[in-house]
Amino acid sequence: MKIHHIAIWTFRLEDLREFYIRYFNGTSNEKYINPKKGFESYFIYFDDGAALELMSRTDVQNAPIEENKLGLTHFALSFPSKEDVLRTTEQLRSDGYTIAGEPRTSGDGYFESVILDPDGNRVECVYRKEETGNEPDAPIETERLLLRPFRKSDAEAFFKCCQNPNIGNNAGWRPHGSLEESQEILRSVFISQSGIWAITLKEDGRLIGSVGIIPDPKRENPQARMLGYWLDESHWGKGYMTEAVQSVLDYGFNTLQLSLITANCYPHNERSQQVLKRHGFIYEGTLHQAELTYDGHLYDHQCYYLAKP
Repeated sequence: MKIHHIAIWTFRLEDLREFYIRYFNGTSNEKYINPKKGFESYFIYFDDGAALELMSRTDVQNAPIEENKLGLTHFALSFPSKEDVLRTTEQLRSDGYTIAGEPRTSGDGYFESVILDPDGNRVECVYRKEETGNEPDAPIETERLLLRPFRKSDAEAFFKCCQNPNIGNNAGWRPHGSLEESQEILRSVFISQSGIWAITLKEDGRLIGSVGIIPDPKRENPQARMLGYWLDESHWGKGYMTEAVQSVLDYGFNTLQLSLITANCYPHNERSQQVLKRHGFIYEGTLHQAELTYDGHLYDHQCYYLAKP
């Protein structure tokens, strides 16, 4: 979670815009105008961190009348998807918090809702598709699992899972040696990536693995993706991966309209082969001497595919 922007009502919209650009090296977007509401605004962006929204409206008062007053009016938290905004809004509603603005798409392209915190401060929950170059997919719920995008806050649980050599050696990557290493891999490989989900338990939110369907590097076919997965060893043998894989296959074929989903595994990874066969994957052959791993082993790939039903 991060602060997205801070908003300020003002009578001198152009003066404030010039001030933050001139003295604080801000950059401004084009003015957004809503003639029907008499509303105008600029977003001022800085090198990093939250943006500043400067707002003017004809009915704003220089008095504390609800949200229409000079000075700080609200702050916004950015969410990874529209579904996350809706889920959080409904959770806050069920917990007794006031929903000051029902979920909607704003005129400048944000999906947002507004809630009041315990002190009555206005908090916007916002999502906008253009915020990341790689758009994470929506969460997927199963009977026992929630598959969701990875977060920075997953780092400790991610490290706890991935330091186990039994996972890394089956998946082809070096067991993580430190929390810092896990944080960097989480940032560069997993967070905000399309087609990659964290596997978490619905009962307590615990991170226990990952599953994904990404472009297949062995095929020049935009309608084909490659399945990959790993699971914390303490949760092997409980059917969690079977449950997660089935939901991702349904998503790939029915939502993404893929024509083919593939998978590769090492000859020694019998557990992975069992998962694939359980879901009807067909063995199509061995790609010999396909991968040189971090520890110097040269492994074949056993290749499987599943066509759209």
